[in-house]
Amino acid sequence: MKQLCLILAISLLSHYLVSQSLSDSVIVYIDNRVELNVAIADYIKLKSSNKVISALDDFQMMLPDLEDQLSLTSAELLRFAVGGSVTIEPGDPKYTYLITDGTLRNTGYRDQAIITGDDFIILITTTDLTKITGFGLTECLQKVIEMLPESARMSKSLHYQCINQEVVPIENLNHTNGRLDFIELGLSAGAGLIKNNWVGDLSFALGLGIVEKGVPKYNPYLSTNLLFGFNDEGNVDLDMFLNIGYRPNIVKDTRKSMFLGLEVGYLIVNQGEIFENTTLKLGANWSPLKGVQVGPQLYFTDNFKTVFPGIRVGFGF
Repeated sequence: MKQLCLILAISLLSHYLVSQSLSDSVIVYIDNRVELNVAIADYIKLKSSNKVISALDDFQMMLPDLEDQLSLTSAELLRFAVGGSVTIEPGDPKYTYLITDGTLRNTGYRDQAIITGDDFIILITTTDLTKITGFGLTECLQKVIEMLPESARMSKSLHYQCINQEVVPIENLNHTNGRLDFIELGLSAGAGLIKNNWVGDLSFALGLGIVEKGVPKYNPYLSTNLLFGFNDEGNVDLDMFLNIGYRPNIVKDTRKSMFLGLEVGYLIVNQGEIFENTTLKLGANWSPLKGVQVGPQLYFTDNFKTVFPGIRVGFGF
């Protein structure tokens, strides 16, 4: 029992270590001078909120006050936390050369600015931050927002060009990010506690992973549980359940995944003494970490005349 408690305690804490960062991005090339990249969990939110436009406005209004601190001859990185602080640090010193008519043309150093909000990040890349104070960044971005397509289930990067305030999509650069829907095969081994008896457990699962914005969100599945233990004569008794289940990702933060769902099982093989006659199982299926499964169970046996609890802990791939 102490070992089981330890396993449960580790499982409870493990979901804090699981994270992934995926989002939509909207990239706008403005007058061949500025690259504007907006990263946000769902690009459709740009239509319902003006937080990104306001942050960009605040950044451009602040630039004249920083002009004396910005160098005219070297690359710099400016970080602006909305409603917080501003820092300036050395940027990437590399230069880009274009070959024109057989000669190399230096396109200059690159300044960058990172604007961070509570649910978005804006990355601005240009040759000189001091020269974009009155540049029509917000006007171009607003026109791009009006052209955004309907919300998509998959995470996407969308590209646009804005020349003289005229916006054109660059569809050949658009791409889908992250994972697609997938079929999942799972095999796990573990132990169950039923009627104060420890039994071994082998489980096989066939499921569908349904993805939203690059993160698995829903997981319907079919599975079997093969329970085995030793009887008084030392022989192995086998019981098998056939289950159908459904597990959503219960964490709203797109950077994390933790699945918690329900499953219903029916006893299709009965060799032991634990279950009698018709037996139905109702259980939870919790995966706090990939490969770890914790499941409290409720068994209805002897044609539903007897009810008792159980628990399963499994590890697999």
